[in-house]
Amino acid sequence: MSATPALITPPLATATAFRPRIRVALTALTLASLLVAANLSTPLYPLLEVRLGIGALGVSLAFSSYVISMLVGLIVFRRCADRLNRRTVLVAALAVGSGATLGLALAPTLGWFCTARAVQGLAIAAATGTASSAFRVLLVGRPGTAGRLTLLASSGGVALGPVLGGALSGLGAPLRTPFLALALVLAALAPVILAIVPHGACRPEDAEPLSADPHRPVSATPAAPPAAEAPIAAEAPTAASRGAVRRAAGIGFLSFALFGFCLSLAPSAFAALLPVGSRAAVGLLAALTLLASACVQLLPLRGGWREPLGLPLLAAGVLMLGLAPLTGRAELVVAGGIVAGVGQGFAFQSAFGRAVAAVPVSRNGATVSAVYTITYLGSALPVLALGFAAGAVGLPLAVLGFAVLLAAAALCAALPARRRGRPVRSPRA
Repeated sequence: MSATPALITPPLATATAFRPRIRVALTALTLASLLVAANLSTPLYPLLEVRLGIGALGVSLAFSSYVISMLVGLIVFRRCADRLNRRTVLVAALAVGSGATLGLALAPTLGWFCTARAVQGLAIAAATGTASSAFRVLLVGRPGTAGRLTLLASSGGVALGPVLGGALSGLGAPLRTPFLALALVLAALAPVILAIVPHGACRPEDAEPLSADPHRPVSATPAAPPAAEAPIAAEAPTAASRGAVRRAAGIGFLSFALFGFCLSLAPSAFAALLPVGSRAAVGLLAALTLLASACVQLLPLRGGWREPLGLPLLAAGVLMLGLAPLTGRAELVVAGGIVAGVGQGFAFQSAFGRAVAAVPVSRNGATVSAVYTITYLGSALPVLALGFAAGAVGLPLAVLGFAVLLAAAALCAALPARRRGRPVRSPRA
């Protein structure tokens, strides 16, 4: 019995028939907005220390509660993007994120604040892999572009959070206005997605077939469906794909250890170096590294040179940041932040893009979640350790020790990248 034409519509056509550019923009805006809301607190931590009666360790706990919750969410929701309707997941994440952001505006205690931050982390965990899967489906045959857009939405949202937090806090009620504004933005995005994006166009089975060569466009001709009992060989992880995922996770850990410092204790460490006491300036300074990284994601760079160059740049920038509080030189903060951000952008763009391109679309969400599980762990553990060290030896010395360790790890990671980039010499005849 032959199937009707409606039943054999290629998944590729289904995925691209409904306003793909608008859907890409909405997906990126959703992920970025959730991360902006989660990072509004960065320039406000000095005020929160006074209102909540906390110190450096309390700030570390407030920041890490969101990161640890996100780690749990990335594990729990690991296959969420590959099994559930993408529109449903993103709308639910926006609703939960909006409520949690509103909770931050009303938090009277550190426990309340940490709980609201933890709920934000769960919403972002669910949205991260889902957004990446949506990009892979909508940007047909361009896995590199999909991976780069995931990084741009993520790093851009994280970078804009401190800047907007500082700017909105100047409009009055500094510990409420930023959170209320972003809670409204998140709440408004949900009905827009429901109105524009059809539910049936976001099913997980609408994924594109995987090309054997991740840099070659995928053919629009649908392949014959495999038998229900037959295993899909393309979905079996290979040694190369596992290695690519592990390396992306390792570089991500180093990257987000730096980002975690910038988003938590950096305002306290660098505030005294600024000629003005503006919270907007503090937020911009804290976000400088992340802004530099986000700018790199705008560039369609290719080639194996990015990791061997990026990791030493990351190490050099981190050392400059570590020396800034002891020397009192604000220019070291600016130069170090830019150099570290550019280096991180080169290295992580290369490693993350290779990891995403090495797996089939049906495993994209799980792969992204696995990478970000280790990546965000870098935001939690080193920041908590830095908070304890600051209480023991003081913040400037603790920051310097943190910078030395992170720079050494980045240089060690650069060694296998250099070996990978060397041309293979043919043996003599």
